[in-house]
Amino acid sequence: MPNKILIVTGEHDSTADLMVLHLADRGVAFERFHPQDLPRDAAVTLRFGPDHPPEGRMAGLGEAIDWAEIGAVWYRRPQAFSLSAGLGAEEREFAHHECTAVTQGMWRSFDAFWVNHPDRIRIAESKPLQLTLARRLGFRLPRTIFTNDPAQARALWQACGGAIVYKSMTQGVLGQSVQKSVYTNRVTAEHLARADLLRNAPGLFQEEIPKAADLRVTVVGDRLFPIEIRSQDDPDALVDWRRGAVPHMEHVPYTLPGEVERACLSLNRALGLHYSAIDMVLTPDGDHVFLEINPSGQFGWIESVTGLPIIESLADLLLDGAKRGLVDRPICEEPSPPAAADARKEWTSP
Repeated sequence: MPNKILIVTGEHDSTADLMVLHLADRGVAFERFHPQDLPRDAAVTLRFGPDHPPEGRMAGLGEAIDWAEIGAVWYRRPQAFSLSAGLGAEEREFAHHECTAVTQGMWRSFDAFWVNHPDRIRIAESKPLQLTLARRLGFRLPRTIFTNDPAQARALWQACGGAIVYKSMTQGVLGQSVQKSVYTNRVTAEHLARADLLRNAPGLFQEEIPKAADLRVTVVGDRLFPIEIRSQDDPDALVDWRRGAVPHMEHVPYTLPGEVERACLSLNRALGLHYSAIDMVLTPDGDHVFLEINPSGQFGWIESVTGLPIIESLADLLLDGAKRGLVDRPICEEPSPPAAADARKEWTSP
């Protein structure tokens, strides 16, 4: 039975580095693959044919990786492909799409236990879907609109007494520069005077909820690691705690009410996730207000400042999934006509 752990991430990922050290200490077999090495410094080969099940091989800067050995995958934060600088704009676009097609095809073609499968991540990152499911599960939500209509943005601003914020709907970064992060920002009357800029791209506008603190709930399988981040003691972190000196803020383990715990686990399951980071606001009145769920949210700093065993719990989850032969198939099940019984057995064997 395949039992090797595959870590899919970028070259510079300190959280993945922690997992590498942890797995090595436990004597667990693992591989690490950086899609950013494609196509110049890494090779991918997929083989299909009538006389054998799909075969996959990845050869990066380290040893070659055979998919037949992989039992579980931790899909972290892969970086952009390394396309040749000698390609023209149209050639680069073509090469990017071809690299995307082969890597996505690889993720979808081989059985493994995923934390989390990239297709599930892609769906779970949808903020409108998150809010739809969160409301059904009983979370309290801020008033929120997604719009490119300036009049609608102004209407929400007026309805909330001028207390609204703007947030990005995607990765929160302009281009590939980490120096151009798009944080959550308060919307002022001056901003609304330029609301016609929404004609260039829609925005996410949300009621600003009064904060006693921020809550970050890391979900690993059926375990929750809730932390109260006392962001309101840092003037730079009043609206968005990421703007402050995060490692120096007070982080305190927090006990969620039972119904909020259950809602967090239910939301994770509804999105088909085995891991997530959920952000909420703790109000001065003690209410818990849902903001968003991040299927690939960071947690390394939380373990560093609190000592919570998140890496160990995540490693246990991956190893258990590999040992039990669990398989994630987020897109579809394989066809199973009566005449294909033997092939079906071969395909579904972990």
